[in-house]
Amino acid sequence: MFLFIFAEPVLAWQVDSRVVIEYGALSIDRAKSVADITQAQGEGGFQAGIGLGLFQNKMQMELVIDPVDPARRGKRLALTARIKTAPVIYVARELPEGSCAYRVVLNHELQHQRFDLEALRALPDALRRMSREVFTPEALDRLDETGLARARDRLLQRLKYAYDALGFPRHQSIDNPQSYAELGGRCNGEFAKYLGTDKPASGAAAPAKPG
Repeated sequence: MFLFIFAEPVLAWQVDSRVVIEYGALSIDRAKSVADITQAQGEGGFQAGIGLGLFQNKMQMELVIDPVDPARRGKRLALTARIKTAPVIYVARELPEGSCAYRVVLNHELQHQRFDLEALRALPDALRRMSREVFTPEALDRLDETGLARARDRLLQRLKYAYDALGFPRHQSIDNPQSYAELGGRCNGEFAKYLGTDKPASGAAAPAKPG
């Protein structure tokens, strides 16, 4: 007599993730003054003597996780990060639209927007990596609904930090004294003419505050 014992295979967890981005249309705001933009830059942690332009992405970010059923065959956790962007560029109203100074500041802020898009496009890889660090097979086997929600919140916070970290060195590459000195030297003295100063122009990308 032969006795055969068939054991159920131990199924490994599969963690899938995706990032869905709804890109908002870029708007150009001319309502703010130099004083307004300088203050906004300071509130964002960037101190500038004179602020002529500012890029902000007023972004909303949420992370959704499919319900987890540890008893089902083919253990799988699916995560979706949903991001809605609302990019806006502020150019100081003291600079006449169409002037050389206006174009210099606008082009500087458009470069900040391009850097922001690069950071957003890098988020899927960041989410895949971080989701596997947070939702390990061991953690998934023991997490209840409350623990799962807490882990989701931690992952969402890490994703927001990753977004900031991806953008910061890019923005800093053009937000520095050397860059401002070069920009301020353009346009044959237009900046001094419109602002009554010989200080270089400055622009900045304010840190996003995801909702």
